[in-house]
Amino acid sequence: MMHRQLHIATAMLLCVFALPSLAAESGPDQADACWHKAFLAGDADATVACYAADAVLWPPGGTMATGTKAIRDSYAKFYADNKVTNIELKRLGEKTVGTDAVAWGTYSITYTPKAGGAAKTETGRYSEVTRRVNGHWVYAVDHASMDPAPTAGAKP
Repeated sequence: MMHRQLHIATAMLLCVFALPSLAAESGPDQADACWHKAFLAGDADATVACYAADAVLWPPGGTMATGTKAIRDSYAKFYADNKVTNIELKRLGEKTVGTDAVAWGTYSITYTPKAGGAAKTETGRYSEVTRRVNGHWVYAVDHASMDPAPTAGAKP
């Protein structure tokens, strides 16, 4: 009887600690969590798994990529040239309607060119549309752009 109670207590503790992390990755934020992990690892296959098969990607400073192959190729090129060391996303807003969600915010990405040189940090803004497909949230549209260069004489 004591052995069974110990198992039940252990299972309850695991649920208490696991549920918050599962909840954080079960809604539209699941696509961001998938992307963050894969991007930091520099894994093109894991990154493209965060996208719907017909997704559209507009990377900062890059050309539009549509569909799995083009999106994977876009990331593979970036990863071949760079090692990502830090990512920060700041969500400014979001709205979920049924199986679709939109979100927008700002980002900061630090990476080091593999050919050598100092680390670079890019900042910008993003907007995304995620879709629930087979129980998982994936990107349908992922659009990011770098912050514009300050104009001469402009006041913040």
